Amino acid sequence: MSGIRVRIAPSPTGFFHIGNAKTAIINWLFARKEGGAFILRLEDTDTERSRAEYGEVILEALHWLGIDWDEGPGIGSEPERGAYGPYRQSERRHLHLAAAERLVAEGKAYRCFCTPEELEVMRRDVREGRRSGPLRTQWRDASPEEIAAMGDRPCAIRFKTPDGETVIDDMVQGEVRTDNREFDDFVIVKPNGDPVFHLAVVVDDGLMRITHVLRGDDHLTNAFRHAMLFDALGFDRPRFGHLPMVLDEHGKKYSKRLHGANLLDWREDGYLPQTMVNYLALLGWTPEEENRELFTPEQLIEAFTVRRLGASAAKFDRKKLDWMNGQHIRMLAPETLRDLLTPILARAGFDCSDRSPEWLTRLATICQEKLPTLNAIVGLADFFFREPDAYEEKAVGKHWSKPNAVERLEAITMLLETTEPFTSEALHEAFKARAEAEGVGLGQFVHPTRLALTGRSVGPGLFELAELLGREKCLERVQRAIAFVKEMGGTS
Repeated sequence: MSGIRVRIAPSPTGFFHIGNAKTAIINWLFARKEGGAFILRLEDTDTERSRAEYGEVILEALHWLGIDWDEGPGIGSEPERGAYGPYRQSERRHLHLAAAERLVAEGKAYRCFCTPEELEVMRRDVREGRRSGPLRTQWRDASPEEIAAMGDRPCAIRFKTPDGETVIDDMVQGEVRTDNREFDDFVIVKPNGDPVFHLAVVVDDGLMRITHVLRGDDHLTNAFRHAMLFDALGFDRPRFGHLPMVLDEHGKKYSKRLHGANLLDWREDGYLPQTMVNYLALLGWTPEEENRELFTPEQLIEAFTVRRLGASAAKFDRKKLDWMNGQHIRMLAPETLRDLLTPILARAGFDCSDRSPEWLTRLATICQEKLPTLNAIVGLADFFFREPDAYEEKAVGKHWSKPNAVERLEAITMLLETTEPFTSEALHEAFKARAEAEGVGLGQFVHPTRLALTGRSVGPGLFELAELLGREKCLERVQRAIAFVKEMGGTS
C-alpha cells in the first residue's frame, strides 16, 4: 500500500446523509486509486444523540454502495480492524485530554475560569464597540499561583490562538488564508471535562496518521482552527480538500427533511448502488474524458484523479439521475436484474412463486430497456399478473374508435391463432406481412394489440410481451377488447 491514509468520520446520530455518501465515495476512490488506506471512524461523542443502531445504519449504507474500508470499528457483524484504533471517538477521550494537558503545559493553551455571564459581557462589549479584537480572556496570561488559587472550580481549556496568519493549500479550493485575529481563543475542553470536536478530530487524525482530509466545504472555516492545532501538537498537517456541498434541485443545501437526504431512500425508490456512486462522484469530480458520464465503480477508480475535483457546487438533477439509473439497469445481466425485480413484484402483491426462473428472466429482459428505476417494474409489468381493469382513454379514442376497429381486432385474433411457432420473431413477421398486405403501417396492428393485451399505449415490446403472456391469454384479452369496442358502439 502507498502511504496515503484517508478517512470518513460520520456521527452515528441519525440516517446516513447523501452528503456523507458523496464524501465517502470521493475518499474511497482516492484511496483505491492510489493504493492507500480508507478508514472509517465514528465520531460518537454526542452522547445524547448517538445510538448504536445508527452505527449499523452507516454500515448498511456503505455496504449497499459497495464501499469497503481497511480500518474501522466493530459494528454489527464487522469486526474492528486496523492498527490505530480504537475507531470510536468516545473510546479515545483519554487521548484527547492528554493532548489538551500537553498544550497547557507547553503554554499553548490555558485554563479559563470565566463564568458564562462574564463571557456574555465580553461578547456584548465586542458587539457594541466597547471592545475590539478576538476574545482573549484575562486567564490567558494568569500566573500559576492565580490558577492554583482557583482550586477545583470548573474551567474550560482554551487554545491560545497564535499571532500571524494561517495559510492552507487546499486541494480543491486552492490557497486560502486567514488572519489569526479572526479567531477567538477557542475552547478545546469544556468545563464539564468533555473534549471539543476541534481537538478530538485533530488528535485522532494526527495519531491515525491521516495524510489527506477530504470533506465538505462547510468545514473550511474549521480547517484554520485545525491547522493551528496540528501545528501546536507537532503533528504533520494533512492535505486538506474541501468539497462542495450537495445541493437540492433548487440549489439549496440538501435539507435533512427532504426525501432523498437519507441515502437509503434511493435504495427504497429502486435506484442501483452503482448509479449512486457514479452520480455522486460526478457532483464533485470531472473525468478527463470529455462528456463521459457513465462509469462502473471499477471504471471510476481507474479514471479518478484528485486534481479533477471541482470547487463549484453541483445541483441535484433528478432527471439526470433517472437517466443514469436506466443506463446502469441496462448494463445488468438479465439474471441479476431478475433477482432484483422479483422481490419488488412480490411486495406489490404479485405472486411470482408459480413462474419459472426462465420466465422471470425473460420478463426482466423485455422490460430492461424501459426501466428508469427498479420500482418502475410494477407499473410496467402488472398486466402479466392480472387482467387490465381499464383501457387508457386517450389510446381507446385513437385506436379503437375507428369504423373498422372490430374488423382490425378480429384480424389480430386470426394472427394470434395461426402464427407458428408462437414466438416474438414469428409474430413480428406475421403482423408485418398482414400490414403490408393491407397497405398500412405496422403500427395499425401493433397499437390496437398492445392496448388489448396491456390496457396501455406504451410498454415493453409488443411481440416479446405477447410471447411471454402466451397464446391463450392473448386471445382471451383480444376477445375482451372486441366486446368492449362493440359495447362502446364500434362496428366492423
